[in-house]
Amino acid sequence: MTVSRPALLVTVDGEPGAAALTRVRAADLRLAQRQRGYLRAEDERAGREPGAVALEVDVVIDERAADARASYAPDHAAAEQGITYVGTPSGLRSLLEDVYAAEVADAVVLRPVGGARTKDLIATLLAA
Repeated sequence: MTVSRPALLVTVDGEPGAAALTRVRAADLRLAQRQRGYLRAEDERAGREPGAVALEVDVVIDERAADARASYAPDHAAAEQGITYVGTPSGLRSLLEDVYAAEVADAVVLRPVGGARTKDLIATLLAA
């Protein structure tokens, strides 16, 4: 069986496309990569075409990284359980590309935790 890799999908938590994805929340990228490999291998063993595995990433972004850091109020319980990106939109785009290139995940579900500014900048980033 030839296994194809789905194209990178980026969506925002709460959007219809996010609900249909197999999602993982991992303490670091290495663990997320292992979870993706396991889930895709299970699909192959069952004779199914492996589906997209999405990494959840909590996001706080602003035009300047210093402003994003200043506005970030971490929820320590949530932060210990998952990946959090605090920085700029261009830095987030780089993270997304790296996650896909390194086969950490096939998709990313962004969870805006930085308020309205983060939501607006994510919308602009995804529209580009």
